[in-house]
Amino acid sequence: MRISPICCSLAAFLCASAPALCALDWSRYSDGAHGCRLDYPTSVFSAGAASADGTRLFAGPDKDTFFRVMGVDNKHSMTPAQIKAKYLRADIPGDLIYERTKGDFLVLSGRRGSNIFYTKVALSNDGQKICILEVTYPKQVKIDFDAIVTRMSRSFSAGA
Repeated sequence: MRISPICCSLAAFLCASAPALCALDWSRYSDGAHGCRLDYPTSVFSAGAASADGTRLFAGPDKDTFFRVMGVDNKHSMTPAQIKAKYLRADIPGDLIYERTKGDFLVLSGRRGSNIFYTKVALSNDGQKICILEVTYPKQVKIDFDAIVTRMSRSFSAGA
């Protein structure tokens, strides 16, 4: 496997800022109930227990770095465009900077205070399951986390 210069730069940054994060080891997370799955760096995030609503929190090296994964049934057969409209009507804090809506997923990203949020909502092939990924990290490490979030997002999907 060839290691890209971006990964080397990220590893160098992480090693300089926190020696415990030097090795970017990746694992696959799968949710058995809704089929949510993604790759995530276990050298950056550690899995916590699922909450009562099924949300799984993965903690990072500080309180501002974490991600959550949640799966729900799509009881109202909502499309990504409808989910986006509902999200935008909600009183959720933050400034939306980027959005992308396709037939089977939705991405919303922006800033909340001094943090960046990245939310991806993926629908299963049959549209009956919704999986939600939200990654939060400090904006001062944006350049270094872009590669991590990109890999996580590209691997994120909902069950069949």
